[in-house]
Amino acid sequence: MYKDILTESLGKVVSVKTTAGIELIATLNGFDEKSLTLTLDKPRLVVVAEDSIAVVPYTFTSKSEEVFILREQYLSVDAALENSSTDYLKLLEDTQS
Repeated sequence: MYKDILTESLGKVVSVKTTAGIELIATLNGFDEKSLTLTLDKPRLVVVAEDSIAVVPYTFTSKSEEVFILREQYLSVDAALENSSTDYLKLLEDTQS
């Protein structure tokens, strides 16, 4: 069942909740079918800033273009809400310009 959810989300913007309580937004590039390790492209941390939600770089001292998250490190993977997905993709577009 979980493999089906991940397969449907391949290439799409997803929200990942980690066991540490951190929420990530990224593009799901792939996953290992046996271990369920995720491959995330251009991950960003989701943070609350005053009265709104914002995203910040996954790391401040490296590019972190692609990261791998072990199955033991995440609780859930869901399709990002449409407005969150649109904002995330726009942010990536703006930072590459």
